[in-house]
Amino acid sequence: MKYVYGPVPSRRLGRSLGVDIVPLKTCNYQCIYCQLGKTTNFTNIRTNYFPKNKLINEIKNAINENKEKFDYITFVGSGEPTLYKDIGELISTTKNLTNKPICVITNGSLLYVPEVRNALLLADVVLPSLDGGDKIMFKKINRPHPSLNFDTIIQGFKDFKKIYKGKFWIEIMLMRDINDSKKNLLKIKKIVDSIKPDRIDINVPIRPPAEKWVKKPRKNLISNLNEIFIEYNNINYPEMGSFKLYSPNLEEELLSIIKRHPMRFEQIIETFSSENLSRHDLLLKLEEMELENKIQKTYYNKKIFWKLK
Repeated sequence: MKYVYGPVPSRRLGRSLGVDIVPLKTCNYQCIYCQLGKTTNFTNIRTNYFPKNKLINEIKNAINENKEKFDYITFVGSGEPTLYKDIGELISTTKNLTNKPICVITNGSLLYVPEVRNALLLADVVLPSLDGGDKIMFKKINRPHPSLNFDTIIQGFKDFKKIYKGKFWIEIMLMRDINDSKKNLLKIKKIVDSIKPDRIDINVPIRPPAEKWVKKPRKNLISNLNEIFIEYNNINYPEMGSFKLYSPNLEEELLSIIKRHPMRFEQIIETFSSENLSRHDLLLKLEEMELENKIQKTYYNKKIFWKLK
């Protein structure tokens, strides 16, 4: 499938059926920690990047094929999903196809736009990110489109939370010597308290980030988190489980997954190994694809990851 992938293992959502509604690396942020690498289509223009009918047909087929094999349908993937102009129509149509909950994973930058707020009201879970507690840290970490304003974005969070009936979870990505000091954590907490989300998810870079100098925080972070946030959901651990495959074409399926989700070597083994495809065979195939400049091997946190070239 071109637009729908998974179900994939998710640390927050169990088995997630992903819907990718914008082209690869299309975003209004250029986050230093992004697992997909640097943003190549840096834009804040909302448009229908893919035909709605093709998206809806794939969603319908994926739901029918997977039946009860997934826990959530998630609008996320290769960029910022709220840049898709008719995301509300996609969510509404999907809700008529299944009783499974729908989650939108977003950077939250466009929640200040009334049309975006109204569109996301139909989702069961909205999960935006908040990585900096002030304008300076926001620009340093998220490197936003020039048309975006930090205070306006935060007000958008608040306005949405006031009218939203679903679950509103905020994710905070913490990085060593960037935003993990007690001073920075207190600034973030102050803003979070003003928004009043239903849950706070604390994350750290567990996959290779866009900038090589981005590192996981030191272990003493936990004591500060416990003191400042008290109640939070810790998701800084690797997801476990295999990825759903839609065809026997190893190369096609692998590229489809890692363009959205860089994979640890162990995950590739778990997903693709079979009686006819051994660990050694997979390693040879990966090396072949690397020589063809289709993928690349990256070392991060003492683990091997494979991602798009």
